[in-house]
Amino acid sequence: MSGETSSPETDARPDSFVPTLGKYFPESLGTALLLAVLALVVTIPYLDTGTQIEMFSTGFFPLFTVQMLLILFWVLGASVVESPLFGQLLDSIVDVLPTSQAGIIYTTGFVSLLFGWINWAFGLIGGIFIGQRLCQRAKANGTPVHYPLVLMGGLLALVLMNQGLSSPGGLIMADDTGLANFMVDDAGSIGMTEFLFHSANLVSSFVFVVTLPLVLVYLAPDEETEIEPLDDREEILQGSIAETFDHYIPLPREEWEVGDRLENSLLITMITVALGAASVTWYFASGGALTLPWLMFTLVILGLLAQGPPMAFREKTEDATKWANHMAIPFLLYAAVFALLSEADLYGTIGDAIAGTGLPYVSSYVVAFVLGLLVPDPGSQWVIQGPAMVAADVDLVTSLVSVMYGAGVSNLWLAFLFASVLTIHGFDWREFVRYAGVVTGYVTVVVVALLVIF
Repeated sequence: MSGETSSPETDARPDSFVPTLGKYFPESLGTALLLAVLALVVTIPYLDTGTQIEMFSTGFFPLFTVQMLLILFWVLGASVVESPLFGQLLDSIVDVLPTSQAGIIYTTGFVSLLFGWINWAFGLIGGIFIGQRLCQRAKANGTPVHYPLVLMGGLLALVLMNQGLSSPGGLIMADDTGLANFMVDDAGSIGMTEFLFHSANLVSSFVFVVTLPLVLVYLAPDEETEIEPLDDREEILQGSIAETFDHYIPLPREEWEVGDRLENSLLITMITVALGAASVTWYFASGGALTLPWLMFTLVILGLLAQGPPMAFREKTEDATKWANHMAIPFLLYAAVFALLSEADLYGTIGDAIAGTGLPYVSSYVVAFVLGLLVPDPGSQWVIQGPAMVAADVDLVTSLVSVMYGAGVSNLWLAFLFASVLTIHGFDWREFVRYAGVVTGYVTVVVVALLVIF
């Protein structure tokens, strides 16, 4: 039958790539509910019960398009990177990287940060898999490597993924149509070039790409007895990275019906990619801005190109929904928080409090870090915190830089949920806290200093 292109035994394979990575997201529904209840309590003096119920139940509707785009933000990025084509690229990178302990830790962190600045999935997924592949090579050579630090290097993408080309906050604000930018009427729009080339953002991004991996190298144990190598139980690679990402197994060609031939037609993919690429090229060549909707469209084209047959792309987008689980349902509650605070006119009060500190950008960074522990999705966090920064009447570009950094650093603390760090054999949670604490301290000092200077 058309569409039945995977064998049952493949779908049920317990150690396959998708089920293994299915745990790589934080369970955020509980914290979202806590945040929504807190918003209800805070707005009691300002709203009657009927209005609260209305805002809680219908506040989602004005932000529906934002949620859909943020879901695509997570799904499509993973759909592009989790492909044999990108797997081959990552394998080729691994082949030229060193396999000493210091070399593996540094290069994993460097690649993760650099690629994360380009795209969250490229940095986070790429960093984790490059680190594992390098550790496998080191193990084969008899070189001991402390895997917890290598994994931390792969997770460093979380620090910069909100500051680069795929920053959800930046992409939301860059849209002047109102489709993604829910604050376009109050705050206008911010071009991605303004955000990317803001002095505090540009300088800090360069500093972190070069120096953050050095911090991890400094933390690496010297004594072989203290080194915890990659355990077989933690390996998620099945052969090469490309082989691990090769998820699609169609039915034998002799069993294809007309629908199967269409679903597996590379010609259809190439025609679609050609038309999409022409549209994207024309848009940007004619001065079009990089926004969240246009990035999503571009990722669809890249995903089709990377996956090959249309059905392979469809299957991968279905698999990649695991990355959006941390905000698909919780966003309904985030939207309720936004609606309640807006209806109660509390954003003005919050903004005044932030501005009243005398260091509004430093304050917004701290608020973003704390809020990010409850809201793992940086785009959703900007939905909640952004209106307060508008109400504070401070420079919105600098505010966006500070909030995105706070969200990224808090995501690093949630990384043990993203990557199940605490399930790794021999990796004590106190070790993770120490690494995360050192990285957080270093990032905070640099970011706060640059926010004050610039």
